[in-house]
Amino acid sequence: MMGIMKSLAAAGLRIVDGWTEPEGLIPPIVTGQAPSCPPQEGRVEAVLDVLEPQLREKANADWYRLSVEGGLFSETDRRFLLALRPEQNRSSRWFCVELRNGWDIMGKGAAGLLGSAPCRPEFRMLSLDGNVLCFATTWEHDISTSVLTAPHRSQVLRRWAEAVAEGTMDEPDEPPLSLAARRWLDSHEEDLRADTCRAGQGMSGS
Repeated sequence: MMGIMKSLAAAGLRIVDGWTEPEGLIPPIVTGQAPSCPPQEGRVEAVLDVLEPQLREKANADWYRLSVEGGLFSETDRRFLLALRPEQNRSSRWFCVELRNGWDIMGKGAAGLLGSAPCRPEFRMLSLDGNVLCFATTWEHDISTSVLTAPHRSQVLRRWAEAVAEGTMDEPDEPPLSLAARRWLDSHEEDLRADTCRAGQGMSGS
């Protein structure tokens, strides 16, 4: 953990002590499919060419703007969840972190746990209530930073969660990913039924 904390500190992040993960959060393994979510599912994206002048500054600005506007955190409470592997051969899990002054997510952060090199990000972040997903990925010529509100409404993520829930990705010495995926899917069934009812009422009234 000391190595994790040191790398996070370089990015301007601090692990918040005493946080306990509530049941029903989207499992980090499911968020791996987030870059495949289309704009029609509510994804808001900022893309920068890797050859862009001042790439680090612009990428950091995009991340912060999207995070605040999308609801990952607020100006007055800069805590959120970050998917991290506590050990190299373990599955990722959520850690509560706080953004400190002097942060550098896309530079020093991406050079450590948040990517593969400076300005080559790969990370998944989640609001404390689980309703806003922020993620970044690196393509051949671009870097992409996105936010997705209400990830439980994404068909891309729900289909992948259903596949995870089948249990074929479970490891014998770890908490079952399948159970976490099923809990997340089931915890939002009522919301989805309400959405369907509202949609039906809208069509009948038009």
